[in-house]
Amino acid sequence: AGIVTGCLTFVSAVDTRSFLTHVADKDTETIKKHFSIWWPTGRDLMVPLLLTTSVAHGAAYYTSKNKNWAISGALLMLIGPYTGIVLGESIEELRKSDTAQVAETTKRFCKMHHVRLALAAAGFGLSLVSLADF
Repeated sequence: AGIVTGCLTFVSAVDTRSFLTHVADKDTETIKKHFSIWWPTGRDLMVPLLLTTSVAHGAAYYTSKNKNWAISGALLMLIGPYTGIVLGESIEELRKSDTAQVAETTKRFCKMHHVRLALAAAGFGLSLVSLADF
């Protein structure tokens, strides 16, 4: 949970600010080039990380019967569907869009990304509470 939260903190604190700086500079070509590399590599890290973290939390719940493990695991697992359902359209637009769409889509993607960090942070915090009860 801590690694997931750390990864998403970096995206919120560094990557989204970098993308928004390019928007402010009207440098949409850089966003298009960078996003087409950035997104698949980030996805390739986060998908197995979210799966293993969710399974680990499920196993912790199974062995301890502490419902906080199930809740924190569910919060972390929700990041995947949220990304696909809520951010999916923006992701595809940024991977394939023309220059006119890039700025607005980038702003929307960056704003909506922060929900993923909130889910991860809530899951991580609850994990820490669960460890304290262990």
